[in-house]
Amino acid sequence: MSSPPVLIDSHVHVVAEDQERYPLDPAGLPGAWYREAPHDAEQFLACMQEAGVAGAVLVQPVGAYSYDNRYAADSAERHPGKFVSACCIDPDHADPVRELRSWIEGRGMQGVRFFDLDPKGPGRINQPSHRALWECADDLGAHVIVTIFAHQLTELEAVLRRYPQIRISLDHCGFPPVEGPPWRDSRSLSELARYRNLYLKITSHLLHTVEAKGHSPTAWVEHLVSRFGAEQLMWGSDFSQTHRGGYVGLVEFARHAFGSLPVEEQALCLGGTATRLWPGLAPKTGARG
Repeated sequence: MSSPPVLIDSHVHVVAEDQERYPLDPAGLPGAWYREAPHDAEQFLACMQEAGVAGAVLVQPVGAYSYDNRYAADSAERHPGKFVSACCIDPDHADPVRELRSWIEGRGMQGVRFFDLDPKGPGRINQPSHRALWECADDLGAHVIVTIFAHQLTELEAVLRRYPQIRISLDHCGFPPVEGPPWRDSRSLSELARYRNLYLKITSHLLHTVEAKGHSPTAWVEHLVSRFGAEQLMWGSDFSQTHRGGYVGLVEFARHAFGSLPVEEQALCLGGTATRLWPGLAPKTGARG
């Protein structure tokens, strides 16, 4: 009998209880989850233990802290092996490259999130103003996460072509329409499968959206696997921004959504792909008592 997959959560947001040391600095995004259902790092560790999750990527919660990455960095530093962290950089900072280097080299953060949700236009990830940040991330070996909308995927494609050596994760699969099988409305996403430096985060937020529209999350996962392959996909809870049913409920929902896949593909989507991208979370082997 095969053992259950090692679960790695690729997308988590934590919020400190100590708001004097880590004051909230909301970015003006919709929702106030960071006030309604916040979990700090230690509370989240307890949730992980209860749910059987081995490790997690702490992604800078722009909605709660804007570009102040200290709490994500400090939490990962306190709990090595359980957490790694990804910063977010203000592209309008006086010296964004220096800022990125300070978080990666100075604070040990292992990734950077380019947060560029432009509701109407193409956004900035492919503009000359971002080139130095991409090149710096490449030089530092930092994993790059991109947060954009579906209509901005043409800009992502240009970046994928320009930097084939950089492995890029797409948050929430780019918020595709998911209007139902055969998912023709998500064709712009599926067409990116030819870029093998692209990895998709299948998050609870997206799975809930599929379900809310009356479709099967399992069918959506199978569709993505058929296009991209399980080795390019990973689960992320989006906790505690997404918190319906609690963390254990989100983990069980993910197990169900990926449950129709062969065991080997489940293992990749639920943990294996994430550990390749974030080696700081890879299970330690060969340890002796």
